[in-house]
Order: sequence, then C-alpha cells, then structure tokens
Amino acid sequence: MSKSKKDLKFASITAQDIPAANEYVNPHAAPLYLSSTYVYESPEKAQEVFKGKAKAYIYSRWSHPNAELVERKIEQMESFGTKTTCKSLLFSSGMAAISALFQSLIKPGDSLIIQGNIYGTTVDYVNHAVEQFGLKVHYMDFARLDKIEAVLKKNKKVKLVYAETPSNPTINCYDLKALSSLSHKYKVKFAVDNTFASPYLQRPLESGADFVLHSSTKYLNGHGTGLSGVLTGGDVAFMEKNVWTIRKLHGSICSPFDAWMLNLGMKTLSLRMEQHCANAMAVAEWLQKHKAIAKVNYLGLSSHPDHALAKKQMKNFGGVVSFEMKKGYKAGEQLMKRLKFCKLTASLGTTDTLIQHPASMSHYFVPKAQREKFGITDGLVRLSVGIEDVGDIIGDMEQALR
Repeated sequence: MSKSKKDLKFASITAQDIPAANEYVNPHAAPLYLSSTYVYESPEKAQEVFKGKAKAYIYSRWSHPNAELVERKIEQMESFGTKTTCKSLLFSSGMAAISALFQSLIKPGDSLIIQGNIYGTTVDYVNHAVEQFGLKVHYMDFARLDKIEAVLKKNKKVKLVYAETPSNPTINCYDLKALSSLSHKYKVKFAVDNTFASPYLQRPLESGADFVLHSSTKYLNGHGTGLSGVLTGGDVAFMEKNVWTIRKLHGSICSPFDAWMLNLGMKTLSLRMEQHCANAMAVAEWLQKHKAIAKVNYLGLSSHPDHALAKKQMKNFGGVVSFEMKKGYKAGEQLMKRLKFCKLTASLGTTDTLIQHPASMSHYFVPKAQREKFGITDGLVRLSVGIEDVGDIIGDMEQALR
C-alpha cells in the first residue's frame, strides 16, 4: 500500500521523483526536457492557457517540467513534519533568487536590516542597491535582538530583516524563532539564507520565517555540476504572482539541464549531509588542538558560544568549519599553497573538501572595515569538509600546517 506524501520520511522525499502526469509516459528517472517552447492541440486551448484559464507550459523562460519537479520536491522538504504550505521557485543561481526576493519586496527609499556576517556577494549586491535605489541598510549583529528592535521601533520604513544561519564564513548560529517573532511584531518580513544547513538540517519556515533561500549550487546539488538557486515562501499567492513575475520578466529561471542535475544530486542529500557533519566534527576537533590555529568556528564544538542554540535549532551541525590562523594572512596563504588533497576554490557543499580564504576571495568585494567588524578577518580560513575518508582530509591539513 503506497503512502501519501505527508507520511513519507525525508530521505524518501528526496530519493524518489514525482510521477509524470501523462499516464502513457511514466519513466522511472525524470527525463530532461530540452525544449524552449510547447505545442497546443488547438487555438482554443492556446487561448485558454495564455488567459490563465488552463494550465500548460508556455515557454521555458516562464517554467518547464524539470524546474517544477525540483520545486515540488523542495516544497515537501521545506514543509516536512509541519502543516505549513509553501511555494518554491527555482532560479539560475542563488544570487538570482536573492535579487528576485529583494526586487519583489523593496522599493526606493525603504530600509533593510541585514546580518553583518553573511555571504560576500550578498553584501556586494545590497551595497550596490543602496547606491542605485537610495535604500537605508542597517548591518547588525543578529545576536543583539535589543539593538535590532531599537531600529525597528525607530524606523517604520524597514521592509525586510535578512539573516543567514549558520553564517558565512564565521559559522555563527542565530535564533530563528526569536528573529521571526521580532520581525512580525513590527509587521516586517523575515528571510533566511539556509544554504549552509540545507532543509535536511534546518527548516526556517518551522520557526516562522517568511522566506527561505538556498544557493542550491551547494549542498542541494552536492556535486558542483551546475548553478541554481531556490526561494521558498509561505505566502503562496505572493510567490506565484510577485516573485514569479520577476523571474519570468528577467529570464532568471534555472536551465532544464541544471535543474535535472540538481534533482539527481538531491536524491542523496540525507546520506551526504550525515557524512559531511561527521567529517566536519572530526576535522574541527583536530584543528582545535593544533598549535598554529588560534580559534576554530564549528557549531558542533561544545566550546562554541552558539552550540546550545544550534543543538536545539538544527538536526546536526553542518559541514563547514572556519578557523583563525595565529599568524594571520600570510599563514593562511602558505597553508593553501601547501595543500595537495583539499581543493582551493570559493565554493562549498560538494562531495570533495574545498578550502578558501574569504578576505581575498569570497569577501574580497566587502570593504575591509565592514567585514572585520563582523569577524571576517585577514587570517580567517573557510573549509567545506567533504565526504571523503576523514583521515585523508586531516592528513593533508597536517602536512600543510607543518
């Protein structure tokens, strides 16, 4: 007897594909739909579709089967274990998803409250938007709820509170329920970049968030084989009208091939995330004892100030570790030159271990004073721990830190 989708466990949702609507074509593996447009059986049918009275695919810039398969699967993941309804939309990249959210909510003259220690390109995007549209942006420490409330009380033009937890690259954790409650108290929308956790480890909609973002290029794809981003919102009507219209007009939908690859990657999400977490914990414990390291940022360590919150809010602690070199920038540069097994690149969430130096790579475009204010120093190194044998990862770190 088959189970309903609501009864399925998380790993079952990711592993299987939603059956095709056509009873005569029901392949085991979802096919790749490389078509820019779609044919109608009659002029009358076409007119009904374009008027919105009948549902059918029109043009792949609007939507296509590969994107919708992924969207339905992510909706099930984001609402897993809850009665929450939501709508997901797939984009060509994480930044395309972020920009669609901002453009659907924000107007010239509005204000934003943004977490200070977030992905560097998000900061770069916001800083450019400030110049273009006259926005007022408050970069803040999201552990200080009192400071955030003071801004919300004073500034009635705040339209969005934007968080990222765990944070990139400082690996802090922030209280989603408290931030959601505070935002809604002042009738402000609350959005969360959940890329580092994935829906397997954390589902912000459960905690009251209005929107959840992922650079699905990272853990959801898991193999570094394509760009994509996804935005999920609890207000289905807003997503289907406002956000979808921006995606349609900007042409920022994910390509069929990248959506197809994303779907393949998500099938093993549960297995991969468990191994990422186990390996990251082992690497963090090893780094913590090394004489060249001043500080290790990993939520699984009991010494981390956010450990208790992360344990309460997340299923596990994630696959990304960051650490501070005692001798700063030069020591970090030397470390990356000596590595042989870990790969030097500014990405994360793939099956192999990736390392990067935020100050000179992912956060290069963030003004030095701004990034250092929120803990992104010249000596900080970020390590996305893969699912390889952890002994090989540690062995490479050990020879490079000699």
